[in-house]
Amino acid sequence: MATRSFPERIDPFKFAELGKLIDGNFATAYFDRLCQELHSDKGEIACKVNGLKHPETGLKMLQLEVKGEVELVCHGCTEPFMHRMEHEAILYPCYNEEQMKQMPDDGEPVLADENGLDIKSAVEDELILSLPLIPLYGECEELAAYEIGELPELTDEEAAKENPFAALKDLKL
Repeated sequence: MATRSFPERIDPFKFAELGKLIDGNFATAYFDRLCQELHSDKGEIACKVNGLKHPETGLKMLQLEVKGEVELVCHGCTEPFMHRMEHEAILYPCYNEEQMKQMPDDGEPVLADENGLDIKSAVEDELILSLPLIPLYGECEELAAYEIGELPELTDEEAAKENPFAALKDLKL
């Protein structure tokens, strides 16, 4: 079933019980909150939401897959670039926060109310969470300034020598 917009709300438990599927290509502009994080609304995102039951526990779940390209701004050179997105997630619908605490660790709990689940918002949340924290492109990816690593450990003597405020401990007021 291909679609250009999500249903306003779904009953996630019934959706999973019946093994329903939402599968479609969406213009990036369709996701308003996502666009606030992007350089432009260029691009298209393929979304698939599959209703399933957990094979071991029988819990209802929504399997989400998103793929597409969005335009970001490189934080190294401030030039726009097209970023390839591929993200998968398992969403466990819950009616309250107590149920959320009991969900398996292999997915994310999502809160549904008596009116169901706003599936567009749930998908959009996952899209936003899948964006890189520091978008980098091309040569900027190679810059040492953006490498992640451990800070060097200093000995007590080195820390005392290098601390510009170490002399203040000897001051008497």
